[in-house]
Amino acid sequence: MKRLVLLFGLLVALQTSAQQWQTDLSKGLREAAAQNKKVLLFFSVPEHCDSCLRLEKKVFQSPEFLAYAQENYVLVKIDFASQAENISPEQQQKNLLVVEKYNKDGFFPHVVVLNKEAKIAGTTGTYHNETPEQFLSILRRNTRS
Repeated sequence: MKRLVLLFGLLVALQTSAQQWQTDLSKGLREAAAQNKKVLLFFSVPEHCDSCLRLEKKVFQSPEFLAYAQENYVLVKIDFASQAENISPEQQQKNLLVVEKYNKDGFFPHVVVLNKEAKIAGTTGTYHNETPEQFLSILRRNTRS
């Protein structure tokens, strides 16, 4: 019973202390430089991409990912389906430039890790329903320092 209470407390703490996904890459890069972290850039079209939804729910909302991301990344999400409602036209233009630079082939979901200089440090490839642990292993293996 004590383990269950401790685990629940840990999950609540991770959820409340977890960083939020940003929508502006330039702000994310500034924050990453200030915190000596990398940027995890997630391209998504959730209304039209089941894999985007699965990756977000199965991996990005998991305690394992949240704990790792808190220590290592500033999270930036470029979401194309809902951006017209939530993002200014100026930010939409910026996001199109981000896609041209980091997701030229238009794959979704697409995850890119950027270093503080905005250079690609790694990618995760196509998402195939990996567990959070498997996804983190791919992320670590495919990301340069």
